[in-house]
Order: sequence, then structure tokens, then C-alpha cells
Amino acid sequence: MTEKPPVRIAFVDDDENLLSSHRRNFARLRPGWDAVYFNDPFIARDAISADPAIGVVILDIHMPGMSGLELAAELRTLRSDLIIVMLTGYADLQSALLAVNELGVFRFYPKPTNLQTILEGLEGEIAARQGHVEETLPTDFLDLFELGVVAIDDTLSILHMNAQAAELMRGSSLVRSSSQGRLIIEPVPDGLGGFLNPPSNMAPRDHQSYSVERDGEKLSVLVRRIPKKTAGTATFMVILVDPAKQKPPAIDDLMDLFGLTRSEAKLTQKLAEGLALDQAAELVGISHSSARTYLKTIFSKTGVNRQPQLMKTVLSSIPSLR
Repeated sequence: MTEKPPVRIAFVDDDENLLSSHRRNFARLRPGWDAVYFNDPFIARDAISADPAIGVVILDIHMPGMSGLELAAELRTLRSDLIIVMLTGYADLQSALLAVNELGVFRFYPKPTNLQTILEGLEGEIAARQGHVEETLPTDFLDLFELGVVAIDDTLSILHMNAQAAELMRGSSLVRSSSQGRLIIEPVPDGLGGFLNPPSNMAPRDHQSYSVERDGEKLSVLVRRIPKKTAGTATFMVILVDPAKQKPPAIDDLMDLFGLTRSEAKLTQKLAEGLALDQAAELVGISHSSARTYLKTIFSKTGVNRQPQLMKTVLSSIPSLR
């Protein structure tokens, strides 16, 4: 009987401390597997594309010169068989969906995630690839998000929901799951049906946000269309947010999502907490006049022109992974 070749994994990260940690722990955790390590994404791309023995690549999404998303896209073009895992310290949901759905990324883990957890997830995928594997949205990564996330099709049938969404539904009168397994939002947001099933003469929008309110209870709903790899039923991510419990995005998230400088992101974070501009400026450590100048730039980058609109945009932007 022919012995199976060992699993060979490539780690790609510009963080030398993290690579050193992987070197120390990998052999102990999986003594029967091999690993190679790269701190340069360009060198990694060339080496991985040339070595068919490398079956798995674990890469950081934020690297200088070439981002993890760019590297994953090139590797997927060169090596359709690769199992790609992405790590990030601050990424928005849109990047996660892009990585999973358009680039065929197996899983999307936040930093730090225990190496043992990643390797255990890979074992199941490697075993599954001995048979047929459907191109469906992996559900495990949905549980990484702090907010309620529900995957639906264009008939509102629930494909998956994470633990946070289930918990929110238990305590809300505005959203629930029907006995037929469909997502029910009451009152129904204006325009939701048209967003899910747009007329044939209209280009479908990528995302749409709604505010649902009844009897003093409020719920923010953000719906994102998931890009399809193949023809078939449209799939959507519904993000459910209780405005009373939501925390403003982290500074790094704001920089990543909107292209803000660190100072602009700090000011935006304070404004999202409901502070007046002069209060936010004082906490950030800038003058009121500087804050007004920053605010104009922030408005330009976020596509709004008033502070209430800024708060709504920021608070519906999906903060971060755990």
C-alpha cells in the first residue's frame, strides 16, 4: 500500500515573532507534517507556485508590498488545488467574504488564533478533499464575528446563522426565524424585496442598510450580496445590530475600512460614541479648529456631509473580527 505523502504547509507572514512561534510549535503539534516559512510575499508566491508538494498556505492579510488578498488571488490563479487560510488582526466583513467566496479561501481566522485550532480545522478539510467538496460558504468563520450574522438566499431562507444572531433573535420582537426556516423581519424594511430580487433591467446593489423600529425597540440591518463563483441562487449576508449594545469600531478598523489616518480614526471613534466635536477633540488631544478640519476630511472619505450620517455609517460598517 502506497504511503500518503506528508502534509506540507507554507506560513507567510511579515511578523518574524509569529513565524518563530510557528517554527517552535509546529513540529510538536504535527510531527508527521512538513512546513516552510516566508516573511516576503513575493518570495512565497514564487516558491509555492513552483512546489506542488505544498498543499496548504497560511498567510497574513496585511503585509507590505503585497497584501494577503493579493497574494491569495495570485496563488489561486497559479494553484487551484491550494488550501488557503488567512489571518488578520483587523479586517472588515467585506474582506472576509471576498476571501472566502471569490478567492476560494478555506477559512479566515483573527489574530491571535491558537495554531492548534487552525491545524485541527485543516485536518478535516484535507480529509474531505479525498472526496467531493462543494463550493459553499464555510459556516465556521461566521461565528468569529462579534455581530449577529445570518446567511440567506433570495427567498429569505436561512442557510446559516451564527451564535450571536441566534441570541439576538431570542431577545428581539423585530426579527425571528419562521417554522419554515425563513428570516422574518417585522416590520419589513422598505425596499428589501427589491434589493434581494432587483428588476432585470437594474444592476444589483452590493449592500443596503435598513433601520427597523417598533414600540421603542430598534434594530439596524445591513444586507450584503455575496459574489457568486458560479450560476445559481443568490446568497446574502444579513448583519443584525442592536444599536443599544453596539460598540464603535476599533481605530485600526476605521483606518482599514475608510482610509482614515490614525488621528482621523481616533476622532471618528469618539464621535461614534456620541460625543460632541469639542469633547471628542479634547479627548483625542487636538484643538477644536483642527478637529473641524479633520471632520471635513472624514466626511469626504466616508461619503457623508453631516455628523449624524457619519455615526450611522460608522456604526453600520461592521467593526471587526474577534
